Amino acid sequence: MKKLNAFLRWMGVIFLIGFFLPIQSQTEKELLAQIIEEDQAAINALVLYPEDTRYSILEATLYPEALIKLENIQSQTGTSFRELLEGYPKSTQEIIWDLTRYPNLIHQLVLAGEGSRTGINAVLKDYPEVIHPRAKDAALNHFRILDKVDKLNHAAESAFTSLLMQYPTKTQKALNELIKLPEVLTLLTENIRLTILVGDLYKNEPEFVLHHADSLHLEVARQNAEELEDWKESLENNPQAMEELKSSAESFAKDNGYDDEYYEFDGDDLYYDAEEDYYEPQEEQYYEREVREVVHHHYYDYHYPYWFGYPHWYYYPRWRVYPYWYDWGFYFGSHRSVVVIGFPSYYFNHWFFYHPHHFYYYPNLSANYTNYYYGHRTSINSVTTTVSNWRSSNQAVITDRWMEDDGNLTTRFQEFGKFETDRLRYNRDRPTKALSQTEYIERYKKRYPDLAKSAERIKSGKTNYEEPVYKPRTKAPVREPDVRIPTVPKTNKVSPKTKRTTVPRVKKGTEYHKNTWEKSKTLKARGIKPSTQKRVIPRTKIRKSSSSKMTIPKTRTKIKTTRKNN
Repeated sequence: MKKLNAFLRWMGVIFLIGFFLPIQSQTEKELLAQIIEEDQAAINALVLYPEDTRYSILEATLYPEALIKLENIQSQTGTSFRELLEGYPKSTQEIIWDLTRYPNLIHQLVLAGEGSRTGINAVLKDYPEVIHPRAKDAALNHFRILDKVDKLNHAAESAFTSLLMQYPTKTQKALNELIKLPEVLTLLTENIRLTILVGDLYKNEPEFVLHHADSLHLEVARQNAEELEDWKESLENNPQAMEELKSSAESFAKDNGYDDEYYEFDGDDLYYDAEEDYYEPQEEQYYEREVREVVHHHYYDYHYPYWFGYPHWYYYPRWRVYPYWYDWGFYFGSHRSVVVIGFPSYYFNHWFFYHPHHFYYYPNLSANYTNYYYGHRTSINSVTTTVSNWRSSNQAVITDRWMEDDGNLTTRFQEFGKFETDRLRYNRDRPTKALSQTEYIERYKKRYPDLAKSAERIKSGKTNYEEPVYKPRTKAPVREPDVRIPTVPKTNKVSPKTKRTTVPRVKKGTEYHKNTWEKSKTLKARGIKPSTQKRVIPRTKIRKSSSSKMTIPKTRTKIKTTRKNN
């Protein structure tokens, strides 16, 4: 009887399992779909990696505890590394940080011995020449620091090796591959809920997940290409906005330092390592063809190691060094033509939108940003994210009607730029009597008629602010693209009658990160502001922006407007 009862209980369990598993599987897929919607930027970035990398990512999701343990090793090692350097001048810190990007370089310099110039030179034969001066400086003047850094790295690597031994061979291989992509490891741990759900579904239905990832890869790539093409077209169709983008980029160059200040290159015409990618324009009037030789500078390939993190002076995650024009989303081609290669980075957009005088100096570009946003409100890129967040932070005075493109949007942006600049100046001079946007517009409504009318609509309840479909996340994943820096083109005159011009080749899987993983709410929540430290400006001939000599008038004169009544 007992055996019969036991048998019946087991049959009941088996029946319940058989009944429950399909429901559970469906629930998992529905839950995953919900998480994917919430973390769309992270998903889009991950699926754009090549197939081999996507496979490594999925393999790692099977063991989320391994990712958490890796994060713990990184946290401890990174903290120790920063504490080791914090007592030294920033110039010394920059040298050491830079050396960490080159695999095994610090270890080899330590093995060469303190003060051994012969040993140092022997080591450096295997590394790019550009790093030689810094490596020699560090080895001769900061050997003890190098020795301690080497010990820290060795401890982290030993802990990593011990951790790997707990997992299957293919998982070990996957984690070894992902260590080379610290941005991905950070993304997976910061979105651990998503990671766990994907791993659980991948374990139960690997074919479904792989097929879904492949489909998303194609769809996101197509969508990104279309969105970027629309951004290019918006600039091409708005010459004033294009000119203001160039002018603002040069102003940005004055205000900010760049990673490439150490990595010197000559010349002003910038070209990517385009390999076979080029276009053949229609026949020109002259009988020459300009051949451009482009060389890849490999020192831009190296990233800061996962164990140490990225330098503290970057005020958002940045694992790689970049040429100075990277943040613009374009470079200057021949005759100062603009060659758009992507969206402006979040760094550039944050600088543009959170310094209100830019709206006064660059109203056409401001309007172009806004018009693009309203045409792509469900998109996830640096332009739509920035405009959405800026819109939210100014909802006390700006309505949807205010942002309509009725022919007077540029005038309203100039008025807003003056309003917010005046208000910030007022609050700076009267810190104990600071006024909010609503209070300031109420007191000085005659100076800013369009904003006053917009604020009055909000106050009276005649218009309600509606959040866009896409709500930016509050996290800031960290992947940024691999960027190749061009050298000076060498020109040879040959026939036939066409001019061959190189154009950049975009790696879709990595280029997309710069536009999706840098979120303004994280920076604003942390109260981070761009660095004011003066640094060397890049060696190209950056023209001073005319706006740098302008000041927003302090008079009470109204800004003239021909805006139609709404």
